[in-house]
Amino acid sequence: MLYSLTTKYSVIALVELARHNGQMRIKEIAEARQIPPHFLAKLVPPLVRAGILASMRGKTGGISFARSPDKVSLADVVRVIEGDGYFEECVFELDPCPGRPSCPLHDVWDPLRDRIRDFLEDTTIQSVADKLDAAKERQ
Repeated sequence: MLYSLTTKYSVIALVELARHNGQMRIKEIAEARQIPPHFLAKLVPPLVRAGILASMRGKTGGISFARSPDKVSLADVVRVIEGDGYFEECVFELDPCPGRPSCPLHDVWDPLRDRIRDFLEDTTIQSVADKLDAAKERQ
């Protein structure tokens, strides 16, 4: 499983937002994490539609979490950006894999893919933010 730049930027932006009490302007996140602001602005609408973010206009506007960042898994973000079928992809084939046991690579890839999916399901945006904050405190 390889992650697109769009997915990476989405996760990075959400973690930055969680590290700042859950409300920031897109421009602030973009500057803090060196993400092109116009690119980041295009990532917000799908995350809003998915119920991960809320967007507010005006002087005190910006983006915030629509649900707590400790309830948003990395897998939630991957699904929004990459699509529902992402966790069914095989790195050895171009077409989505139905998980056929007759495939010679089934026993190699499926267990690894499942572990990766489980890790992403179990890891929340808040847990990543907390680990980054703890690492910065140790420095």
